[in-house]
Amino acid sequence: MGSNSALAAASYFEQERISIQPCQTFDDLFEAVDKGEAQYGMAPMENSLAGSIHAVWELLAAYTPSIAGEIFYHVRHCLIGHPEAKLEDIRYVYSHPQALAQCSAFLLNLEDLDPNNILAEYDTAGAVELVKKSNKKDRAAIASNAASDLHEMQVLAKEIQSHERNYTRFAVLGPQSSPGQQNKTSLVCTLDRSGAGLSEVVDAFTNRKIALHKVESRKLVNEPWAYRFYLECQGDAEDATVAAALADVRNAVRDLIIVASYPAAPRLP
Repeated sequence: MGSNSALAAASYFEQERISIQPCQTFDDLFEAVDKGEAQYGMAPMENSLAGSIHAVWELLAAYTPSIAGEIFYHVRHCLIGHPEAKLEDIRYVYSHPQALAQCSAFLLNLEDLDPNNILAEYDTAGAVELVKKSNKKDRAAIASNAASDLHEMQVLAKEIQSHERNYTRFAVLGPQSSPGQQNKTSLVCTLDRSGAGLSEVVDAFTNRKIALHKVESRKLVNEPWAYRFYLECQGDAEDATVAAALADVRNAVRDLIIVASYPAAPRLP
């Protein structure tokens, strides 16, 4: 409890009573939903400061789960330590790698903090629990204010993310209640050479006036000149126009994985 995923779940399901089942890894999260151990799962797809969470995109491609929707959650990070600690005491900081990346400027400005002592943990709230159990006032964690309250710890600094507009977009893994008119579709495809074929992929959508919300490349490790692309387009994959575009894309790439179509969250201003 107290993690940004848990807070995003509470916001998305604000009209319902939910119970939170923590997962230590993204693999555990996808497995829990896939096996029916959890009805829904909050999978962070990208952050407005730190970018896409590649591990989640790879799991989306592997599992192609049903997605109920998405939410942009406003993430506000705090530096959290022991009740008797002071900011100048801190020599070690723990958090999820994404949170550490989002607060990198703040951490670099802590004069007595060795960069080698900025340490990754599986979860922001779990990092607070780790710091509490250490019972050392030179330890701190980056997490939400809610995590500080939950573990009865002290907020040493607030709003430490690099930019106030720090949003994480979560895919809500789980069954859709009813398909909506504002559906979007997430795709993952692989090209042998980044330049060859990409224009055909983009043209497949633009020639049909289908809006592309995301086109991002990622180099495939140990495959010379091969790239994986994350794409998101307006519309449902079963819509005739979108389906025709996807057929053209499939002919232009090595492989195409249609992750899911789902209701889109309102775009941020």
